[in-house]
Amino acid sequence: MDETRQLIGTAEALTRVHAALDAIDQDRAGLNPAERLELARQARRAADRVQALAQVLVGEADAHEASMAAAGTPMSSWLALDGKLSKRESAGLLFDAKALAERPVLGEAAVAGRVGAGQVRAITKVIEAIAPQLDQAQATQAEELLVGLAGRLDSEQLARSGAAVLAEVAPTAAEELLEATLQRQAEAAYQNRSLMFTNLRNGSTSFRGSLPTAECAAWIAILDAYLESQRRNLVEARDPLSATPSRGQRYADALIAMVGRHQSSRRAPSVGGDRPRVVVTVGYETLVAHAAGAGVLGDTQLSAGDLRRLCCDAELVPAVLGSESEVLDVGRAHRLVTPAIRQALTLRDGGCVFPGCDTRPASCEAHHLIPWWDGGATALSNLALLCHHHHGLVEPAKHARRDQWEIRLARDGLPEVIPPKRYDARRVPLRHARLVPLKETG
Repeated sequence: MDETRQLIGTAEALTRVHAALDAIDQDRAGLNPAERLELARQARRAADRVQALAQVLVGEADAHEASMAAAGTPMSSWLALDGKLSKRESAGLLFDAKALAERPVLGEAAVAGRVGAGQVRAITKVIEAIAPQLDQAQATQAEELLVGLAGRLDSEQLARSGAAVLAEVAPTAAEELLEATLQRQAEAAYQNRSLMFTNLRNGSTSFRGSLPTAECAAWIAILDAYLESQRRNLVEARDPLSATPSRGQRYADALIAMVGRHQSSRRAPSVGGDRPRVVVTVGYETLVAHAAGAGVLGDTQLSAGDLRRLCCDAELVPAVLGSESEVLDVGRAHRLVTPAIRQALTLRDGGCVFPGCDTRPASCEAHHLIPWWDGGATALSNLALLCHHHHGLVEPAKHARRDQWEIRLARDGLPEVIPPKRYDARRVPLRHARLVPLKETG
């Protein structure tokens, strides 16, 4: 008897809903903006409630196999025929209806208007995701907790609350799930690790890859340390042609500095743990005379500037070529800057000599004041320590007359930097603070 009265009540309510919709006045021209917004809000709330009621009723009808009994057809087919729905739409409606019918707390809240349609979908997905870790009582508790959260969280926030809800209703299961998830992620990250290099044949080599988060975090921390140590100093900032590097460019500079430090401190395995070896695949005299773009490092063509810079503080391996360019003899490596000279440079310069640069000696390169290719000697009197960035800034061009920074030794034997005319028309020499005698600073 009670079920009959309830059914009649639902039918009467739906009849009144249809009647109310038929009675709506279509003339809304005289409404002000606030009234229009309120009507839109009320209509959306009513639509959510009616949609929830439809899902509950469809779910109940399916649970009682009403379509088979009354129409001789499965519920999805009945929905497609009666509701003018496509097969995909009817299947989706039936799926949502079953999910809501199985969760009476959520269904009641949705029909009452306390939970919107988007929130219903979000809560359903969260419960389905954490259900394997819950017993029936915990599942009901999780449903009630999510319905309560719907009062202050939108659908996207609810969709991200699974871990918090699981931790609230089943702390032990949450810890086990988190541990298992992290382990799976770590194993997948290790399995998917990669690092690939592509020579772009335009003077650049691109690389891409994927590292496990922990190892990549350690790499980023190291790069950040180099990045902070290579901030553009005040001297460069005054140079009108000295562009401010982007963050990506600064990270690239940090990586270059890290590789240089690794090489200079001999940390790599002996098969490759040294400064770059410039393998001369042109005539040796030609390299001395020109040091231009004819140099080849591995299978990569080098620019004149890169070749000159590498020749400053590298090893040369003369390769004698035959008439068919075959390698006839590879000479023994000869280090240009000996350990003794390097030690003397460290003691004298104390790091990069460019004013304001704090790069330490181990991360610096030995720069020939009179270029090696122009007959400059590899001697303390013709060398100065520069970081990779400032080495490229002062390395002279072979033929072009450029307005650029230069390095020279002053009368006291200490390096000083001569700015370009664009920076200082008089080109007054500058000196790093660590190289200024105490009597001049006092």
